[in-house]
Amino acid sequence: MQKIASIISLIILWLPSQVHACAVCYGAADDPMTKGMDMAIMFLLCAIGSILLGIIAVTIYFARRAKLVNN
Repeated sequence: MQKIASIISLIILWLPSQVHACAVCYGAADDPMTKGMDMAIMFLLCAIGSILLGIIAVTIYFARRAKLVNN
């Protein structure tokens, strides 16, 4: 197994022009794939943020409601 890994490593080192990162990893800012990845990250951040804000709002609502019931 180590011999195969060594051979693959040597091939990658000998042929660096054939091994390229994708546009997102390489840093092409104007590539459509990079823009799509940016929008996906923003969407996920907004989705998680809205869910967390909802949980916080419900927790505050229940805490205030519990104070009113106890008084």
